[in-house]
Amino acid sequence: MSGIRIARIFGIPIYIHFTWFIIFGLIAWSLSEGYFPSQYPDLPTSTYWAKGLVAALLLFASVLFHELGHSVVAMRNGIGIVSITLFIFGGLARLKEEPKSAWVEFKVAIAGPAASFILAGLFYGAARMGLGGAAATAVTSYLGLLNLVLGGFNLIPAFPLDGGRVLRAAIWNFTGKVRATRIASVLGTTFAYLLILRGIFALVSGAGMTGLWWILIGWFLKDAAAGAYQQVRLGAVLAGVRVRDLMVTDCIAVPSHISVADAVRDYFLRHGYGGFPVENSGRLSGILSLSDVKRIPNEDWDRTSVQAAMAPVDDKSTIGADQDIVEALQRMALSGLGRLIVVDSAQDCIGLVTHAAILKRLQVAELLNK
Repeated sequence: MSGIRIARIFGIPIYIHFTWFIIFGLIAWSLSEGYFPSQYPDLPTSTYWAKGLVAALLLFASVLFHELGHSVVAMRNGIGIVSITLFIFGGLARLKEEPKSAWVEFKVAIAGPAASFILAGLFYGAARMGLGGAAATAVTSYLGLLNLVLGGFNLIPAFPLDGGRVLRAAIWNFTGKVRATRIASVLGTTFAYLLILRGIFALVSGAGMTGLWWILIGWFLKDAAAGAYQQVRLGAVLAGVRVRDLMVTDCIAVPSHISVADAVRDYFLRHGYGGFPVENSGRLSGILSLSDVKRIPNEDWDRTSVQAAMAPVDDKSTIGADQDIVEALQRMALSGLGRLIVVDSAQDCIGLVTHAAILKRLQVAELLNK
């Protein structure tokens, strides 16, 4: 999930997705025009909007704190964090890998709600003490309640909510990770359909915006539950498979000094591959894919060099032959590439591994397991 990078906390990139601006505006508007005027009447409109904007910002800061709770515990247990993104449905911390044990899964899952409950207590305590006067109390009371709801909602035992992950951890050791994920996903999907039904009834009853919101949340949870289960199944099917098992060793490299037109004629059309390593003076320097070529107008192919068109080689476009094939898939997802260059210890090209080859292996494994 892409977005605008706004910060880096504990080494984790923090992003805001464009949908965040939509929900931020809606929350600020509903608080300023509805909640605060009903709770604290006879105040100036500017005061209501100031409270609404501050409360909306602190609400999303609370969501970020929730995701940081997951992330810090994950990092302490050896799991890297790709990023945290704030979006229309809250927040999402992207882990580089799945927890390797039920105990680690439990600790990472429970950390988010625990962080929300801590914030709920702090905000509630601040409201009780009247810190900052009546204006601040209105905001802290609201945030105390919202953090309590955030923590409680996430503890519902419906995967991929935190409660569903806690449930998966509880049955993991008895059924195995894949079956535990399947059970938790079924519960998550059932809960998602209940939310969708609730939304439909709300729409029929005339609560248009509320009904639409429940439907959107339910749909999101349904897709997330299915996606999480497929990811775990994928990991199980590809367990133990290394890059060297699926790579092709025919490492045809394109010289960096030739034109894109020559590369198209002598490499892409001749060999039929979707991408090639690029070498400069015998050393690997980049990768040229069809998408790189298509970004250049056809009339410019003759005067554009491969060096200018290629993507420079880095950790996202290369991988070692002994790496896990699931790691290769994750790098492809992060980089948007359909292939990775397989390199040796000297960073020389020894082969290519493609997304198509991995999918073919998955299809064969699925057929054999039916």
